[in-house]
Amino acid sequence: NFIISNVLDILIRWIHVAPSYKILKEIRQLGCENEAQCSAAYRLYIHLCEERHLWDVQYYYSQQHNQIYLTARKQQDSPPEVYIPVPTFEGVSMTDIDRYQTELTTPGDSASIIIAFCDPSSSVLLYKLTNTVKPLEEKPLSKNKLAKQRAKVNK
Repeated sequence: NFIISNVLDILIRWIHVAPSYKILKEIRQLGCENEAQCSAAYRLYIHLCEERHLWDVQYYYSQQHNQIYLTARKQQDSPPEVYIPVPTFEGVSMTDIDRYQTELTTPGDSASIIIAFCDPSSSVLLYKLTNTVKPLEEKPLSKNKLAKQRAKVNK
């Protein structure tokens, strides 16, 4: 009974983990030969699905950019956002960001992309980048408001 119980326990754990490995295998089959990028994309996929609970998470590979990217929706009816997984030990240049905004986003959108820095320890940091400019306030902040703003930042 002890052996049967252990085998059943292992099978049950494998059944829960197996779909995740299927996703990793599919990501690797997209055409990207950079294993670190595949792992980062897989980590981001898990993060978007299980931690952020986003809708319609999809993964793609751009041969032109040699880059895996994902799309996901915050709500079922919201427009998809583009996520670029980047391993933390690799960098991303401003030229790359400009190309991603120009070529991976839908024309007419704000051309925003989300850079996802993925650490091997499972941490994922998301940074949304847009090409829009936010207008400055018409009048400068008062000394009191400026002091309050600085106090918030320094906390």
